[in-house]
Amino acid sequence: MRLRYVLGAGLIIGAVAVISIVTFSRQAEAYYTVAELWDAVAPGSPAEAQPSALAASAGQRMRVRGYVDAASVRRGDNGLQLAFVLTDEDRNLGVTYRGLVPDTFDRAESVTVGGTLGADGAFVADELFVQCPSKYEAVPPGATAPAGDPDGRSDG
Repeated sequence: MRLRYVLGAGLIIGAVAVISIVTFSRQAEAYYTVAELWDAVAPGSPAEAQPSALAASAGQRMRVRGYVDAASVRRGDNGLQLAFVLTDEDRNLGVTYRGLVPDTFDRAESVTVGGTLGADGAFVADELFVQCPSKYEAVPPGATAPAGDPDGRSDG
């Protein structure tokens, strides 16, 4: 009788472990900077990327972090489409995003996008996360607070 309980408990624990591992492996995403992505997909410069190397990574879900080239930002007519270039060191990645754009996008220090890399080398994002400067910065002693901000906080 006791053996049945031990075997039953072992079977349940094993099933939960297998389900957890399968679920986790499906949800895992690679995380790269722009330079790391190009080094992983196509060593050398992005201009030399082989179509076969890009095709191998095409459709794979990942997240990429970089800095927005402000001159490259193009917004769609309806405000839900955005195209821009992420840069990191000397590497660039064209990104298209469709969805709500965070208010802080224009002041972002860096941006992380989640989506897939196309076979053409363009990144199609369905997630957009921005990192802006510290929300509240102390006003140095002797300095005055910005106009309209009596308590010395900035909302960057």
